[in-house]
Amino acid sequence: MNETQINLKYDAIVIDTSIFDGNALRLESGMLGKLKQFKDGPIDFIMPDIVKNEIQSHLEKKIKIARNALEKSINDASDHLFFDGSALNDAKQHLINSDEIENLAKLRLDNFIDSSGAWVLESNDFISVGELVNKYFNNEPPFSETGKKKNEFPDAIALMALEKWAEQKNKKILAIAKDGDWESFCKLSERIDCQSNLAEGLAIFNQANAPFALKNMLSEALYADEAFDFLSQIESHLEDELYDLTPDQEADSVYYWVPEGSTTSFDSLILDPDFKIIDVAKELIVLEGQASITINAEGEFSLSAEDPINCEYMSIGGVTAQTKVDFETELLITISGQLDGNVNDFEVKSVEVVDTPHSINYGLIEPDF
Repeated sequence: MNETQINLKYDAIVIDTSIFDGNALRLESGMLGKLKQFKDGPIDFIMPDIVKNEIQSHLEKKIKIARNALEKSINDASDHLFFDGSALNDAKQHLINSDEIENLAKLRLDNFIDSSGAWVLESNDFISVGELVNKYFNNEPPFSETGKKKNEFPDAIALMALEKWAEQKNKKILAIAKDGDWESFCKLSERIDCQSNLAEGLAIFNQANAPFALKNMLSEALYADEAFDFLSQIESHLEDELYDLTPDQEADSVYYWVPEGSTTSFDSLILDPDFKIIDVAKELIVLEGQASITINAEGEFSLSAEDPINCEYMSIGGVTAQTKVDFETELLITISGQLDGNVNDFEVKSVEVVDTPHSINYGLIEPDF
């Protein structure tokens, strides 16, 4: 997991499908991207085959929705971009009909498994149908006495296989799941504990390390307003991260309006001094922090009004609208340098904004008469 000495009560970690869904299945970035820390480390990252299959199924649904949205957008633009004889027609066919799209879910998941060092646990190697049926009819967790118990079979298979693996290997597992069935099973398990928050779960593996003391020192410096250089570096990265975002444009008007593009820029930051340690290596640390961010936004709109005589819409020009947008997000801050040194001597290598606004409302827009 990292190059520092650790002393933990857990030997392995497992992430339930609910956590992958809660992080929008962004396998390559954000919190899920930080699971790469287990690639060559002493902590086993276990992925039950049940979870693997569920993730792939959910990815396929996401990709199908994205593909349909892309196809609709391309069809809407056909009159101007993909007309007969257009040099872009080949690109259209490649985007919509590419075989790569069909295999994209499997490819992404395979790459994630490889980059994170996840070990796929084959359930058939650890549990029998008889054991599963016995738990089912005895209403033992994760099976409940009421409800649709058939929906609990995937969880039961994964959890029973995990517990049998842990018993055979004499290991303790930390499960990260936002699922009542997992929680009820883990309460009775001597081998598996359950945690619902991925960031807090990852922090558990770092609390015994020296960087944990660094986190406290950094928090104290921020509380005391003594981390000016550190904050300046973060803001500099945010200027790049938040430049020219492309959220949907929304507005109110008595006229028919069409969005014509927008620009954004970083304005200000309020950073919560309390961090979680997400990843650790020699002279490198990744922190998760909560932030309140303000951005400036400028949107262009074209306006049209209905001609009462021929009932056609006629252009009445365009308008530029400006606004400020406040939003809350997690920041993933990567720091390098001597981690036992002065806070203001750290180099902020990168800042990742986990969530940005999906749309911006520019309020009431009217012609510039």
